Amino acid sequence: MGFTSQDQLINDITVLGQYLKATASKITSPAHTAGGWNSTFGMNGYPNPTTYPAAADLVWHACTEQGGDGTTILGIQHGGNVEVGAVTKAGLSVSALAVAAAGAPWQLKLVDLEGYYRLATTNVTGTGSRVLINTNTFTANAGTDVITYTNDFTTFTKVRFTTTGTLPAGLALNTDYYLIRTGATTATVAASLSLAVAGTFIDITDAGTGTHTLTIQMRNPNGVGCEAAFVVQTAPATGGPNLTASSYTNTAGTAGRAFQGSPTNGAAADAYATRITHSGNAAGRYGPFLPKQGGDTGIRSIESFTWSAGTAYTGSGVVALCVMRPILDIMLPATGALSERDLVNQIMSMPKILDGACLGWLMFSTGATTNNSPLTTTLDFAWGG
Repeated sequence: MGFTSQDQLINDITVLGQYLKATASKITSPAHTAGGWNSTFGMNGYPNPTTYPAAADLVWHACTEQGGDGTTILGIQHGGNVEVGAVTKAGLSVSALAVAAAGAPWQLKLVDLEGYYRLATTNVTGTGSRVLINTNTFTANAGTDVITYTNDFTTFTKVRFTTTGTLPAGLALNTDYYLIRTGATTATVAASLSLAVAGTFIDITDAGTGTHTLTIQMRNPNGVGCEAAFVVQTAPATGGPNLTASSYTNTAGTAGRAFQGSPTNGAAADAYATRITHSGNAAGRYGPFLPKQGGDTGIRSIESFTWSAGTAYTGSGVVALCVMRPILDIMLPATGALSERDLVNQIMSMPKILDGACLGWLMFSTGATTNNSPLTTTLDFAWGG
């Protein structure tokens, strides 16, 4: 159960010790241009910055607290797994401080990075449709309990299985599982995230019949509340293309949905490392997220997109199409001024932090934020039951 009263909240914190304070410290680099959003996941500091690694472009790359991006632990550490039944971590308060010669005020948005599709070389510079990979067929070995597929998925990737026949014994339809990566195209399968972290996998006793398929799942069920954004890792040399076509699946399972409007990506000078390319003060720019189709409450997966209008990017840029769930916001009115939000007595109060959440901040600069400016944040969590 969660918290039913402030008395229970105080008891769980002070008597049971079900409380954690999590800190992060980042450095803005390079300088942030005015009116745009940046992702702190790629900034130097603590936690370590990600370079959005992947064995192959266009493949879904899940991110978790425990496994990071498969190479780097990039999310704010919030204490591992506590979920039992309805028990989930809840945010109690948040504070943040930025010290910069210019750029104030700032807005910070805490997000849970579900994962990303990495784009490099021609997937950044090309003008054709990029088809993204969310599923693979697989086979199972009853002797080793290992499943084998085509692409490299990170450990702790959440999946579901379907089949044209009968699934391998030990696996079930309409059930969430977590991969424990054993190689570039192999994994064992765990029944929960905590079991995957412990290395406890399911005993597969036969190969099943027919063709089996694994399909990625978002940490937040059906991607409810999830948004999408293009984030730069390595700046392209020139250009600034438009998003002319796209296809995603919403939380209801409806495929073929398209991001709305005519999002334009920043020209090379405004598409530097950490920048969300479609944010900024110009026609065709939006906030931190691509606008979903009317009535959609989240993103289950993204199937394709096309950058064809405008001017194509050139060079060797690297971009990540990220899927993330926004959790809370805090405003920083001035440099050197500590801001704090009470999340217990405000509405909406005590936002949920799921097991495995890969937490980090998006940062909006009202003015041009100076290079190498420190940003520090503190989050307080508790859990009941």
